[in-house]
Amino acid sequence: MTAKRARVPFSRAVIGVVNAGVTPLDRMRARSVMAANRFFLVSAIVSLPWAIVIALADPPVTAAAGLTHLTMVCVWVICIDLNRRRLYLSATLSGLLVPIAQFTFLASVFSIDAGFQLPLLTVGAIAFVVFTPQEWLGGLVMTVLATGALLWTYGGSAFDSGEASVSDGHLRGFAVANVILVVVIVSTLAWFNNYFFVRERRRNERLLDEAEIAARTDSLTEVYNRRGVSPVLSQTARAGTYCVALADLDRFKRINDRLGHGAGDVVLSNVARTLVASVGDRGTVARWGGEEFLVVLPGMELDEAVAFMDEARKALETEYRSDGVLERVTISVGVAHAPRYTSKDEVLRLADAKLYDAKASGRNIVVGASLTPQRRG
Repeated sequence: MTAKRARVPFSRAVIGVVNAGVTPLDRMRARSVMAANRFFLVSAIVSLPWAIVIALADPPVTAAAGLTHLTMVCVWVICIDLNRRRLYLSATLSGLLVPIAQFTFLASVFSIDAGFQLPLLTVGAIAFVVFTPQEWLGGLVMTVLATGALLWTYGGSAFDSGEASVSDGHLRGFAVANVILVVVIVSTLAWFNNYFFVRERRRNERLLDEAEIAARTDSLTEVYNRRGVSPVLSQTARAGTYCVALADLDRFKRINDRLGHGAGDVVLSNVARTLVASVGDRGTVARWGGEEFLVVLPGMELDEAVAFMDEARKALETEYRSDGVLERVTISVGVAHAPRYTSKDEVLRLADAKLYDAKASGRNIVVGASLTPQRRG
């Protein structure tokens, strides 16, 4: 339990370091800073013990090389702080120029047989991760410099035999360690690219889901809008007989005029909530437009649908019974019953006609009718 508690602050500290300076305002900049901070952190941790190994390889000849290696570690730590302060370009340039110079210097100290020039192979891959796409020129310059330094180490006679006197075993050990370092850097870059790709894909999927829901949902009432209920209506029409109800608030303009549009929006939202609660899992409620709601009732016959919607009407009337605080709220409902495969437009026209009849008959009532199979379109 104690070890687990100890790991939590450590994990938070690591996350805090790798996310230093990351801003959500620019996705590409956030990606480059996250990649740079990971590179600086991992490289600093790996390189720190190497400063001691290098310094002790052949003192005092290698003491300067060990000191410059320690300086490189300090520069990487400073680069993380530069990113935190949003000095991104300074951090990136310093974080790449210093290792190019250091590994070239180490190749001259130990010769190319030690393999210290091999990490220069990774600079191009690192550069195009830690620079944003808009800063591609900076990545290109770093790649050219690293490539030039690498070619120099292999083509320059000064790198054939190093200044330090170390055994062949030490040289082979250095070479193996540098190969491992290259593999670690490349693997870390690949892991980060995959991590960021997966993270962004999940984010895009979430945003897409939210956009799809928003496109199908009325923002005020949080029920389906016309677009959202359309496939429900089509599926219901294919499944069997069904009913469609159009419910319209009575004298809604008077509510807006007396209480204001803000209160009117609250009424609409609460009416939608009451209809959804009344309909339950027997049907689907959608805002059809303005103060009008559509209710799709699959598998219902006319008498059942009329009685069902009348219960919803009564529930709304009870909830908004006039008590001197709020306008009395009632609905008029037109119900249309249709056999399977009936044209949606025809059913909606009949429901609208019955809604008009309900309004003409004094409001706050439910009026229904059925379409005959002969009238299918």
